[in-house]
Amino acid sequence: MNKFYVSGYRGEIGSFILSGLLRIMPKALDIFCSDINENEEEVRERIEISDVIFLCVPMDITIDWILKYKELLKDKIIIEQCSSKEWVYNDDRTKDLDIRSMHILFRPSQTPDLKDRKVGIFEGQFDGEMVKNIAEITQAEIVWYKDAVDHDKEMAIQQALVHRTLLLLGNALKDCNGSTYISKKVLELTKRIKNGDLGLYKLIQENKYLPEHLENLRKRFDEFEIERYWKSNNTHK
Repeated sequence: MNKFYVSGYRGEIGSFILSGLLRIMPKALDIFCSDINENEEEVRERIEISDVIFLCVPMDITIDWILKYKELLKDKIIIEQCSSKEWVYNDDRTKDLDIRSMHILFRPSQTPDLKDRKVGIFEGQFDGEMVKNIAEITQAEIVWYKDAVDHDKEMAIQQALVHRTLLLLGNALKDCNGSTYISKKVLELTKRIKNGDLGLYKLIQENKYLPEHLENLRKRFDEFEIERYWKSNNTHK
């Protein structure tokens, strides 16, 4: 039986994973965790006795955390949770570690309906038992990505482009008198984004594939003809 360790358990993703582990594991004694209140000795002891590390620290300190504890991590499975992935795998300093990827594609506190929950993992990184564990921990449907490049290209659209578009639409709507149903939904989604972590959303906007999609979107705005769009998307069928 693997022993699991959650680093950053006080954050939203870390606390969510810890709660899921406590729900599915037969013994709480096989689960360890730490956050800013644990001292260095406690952190090292818990890493040492664990087999699988769920790394849920902020994205901008993920590599620093890995390098700090690199010697202790050499025989561990490290499951990082970052919203972009390529930079993790392109860092030569971590090449000799067993780093795997997981991406919870929803905000747990804002997504109570289980049918809206999906979690992304990479093809070939996990055996069937671990895939099942991840699905049970998150109570989510598994979404597969070929690799980090495949993941980051899709997140350029699904996260970076969507977030920017919603924020700009919300800003355009904020001074309007009254609101249509769709406008209200846009404002709700805008508020949901603004209630998140600014640092994380800034890093998501740095996705290197985003500029291409922004240019394509500008072009589509300039060339937009509603009749052509209606037909091409089979709206009436």
